[in-house]
Amino acid sequence: MIDQATLQTATYNIRHIATGQYVALKDTMRTSTLIVLQDSHFEHLAWVLDKLAGLEDTYHVRSFLQNTFAQMGESPTAGAEIVSGTESYPWFIRPAASGFGDFYLISPCSDPSLYWTIMKTRDGTKAILTNNPQHHVYWQFVKMSA
Repeated sequence: MIDQATLQTATYNIRHIATGQYVALKDTMRTSTLIVLQDSHFEHLAWVLDKLAGLEDTYHVRSFLQNTFAQMGESPTAGAEIVSGTESYPWFIRPAASGFGDFYLISPCSDPSLYWTIMKTRDGTKAILTNNPQHHVYWQFVKMSA
């Protein structure tokens, strides 16, 4: 876990708070769907956060394994899948309300009223966007050692 004040460019596991599952690539294709898993190979779980200079709470989320970016496969709307691709895409990663610990909300910069979530708790469930801030929208960034 990391302190909210120190979320910086580094390699992390992205953990869903409600289920304990981690964001992973569905496969090793250059464009892949993001899913959640209880465990997997290290490479599928590693994500590099690249903080964007001059923009508060704004990052690119890049797969360590494929060097591809988390992005939208379509326009950001509730229910849209989060996928990986070669084009960078900016995300707001903001601390949740105080009292929640080191939990974060992840939103597309183009529509901060949408949040990363999962609809089901079984392994292999796709990461999607929701407009319901109460529906499993909290994530934790676990910094990986070098």
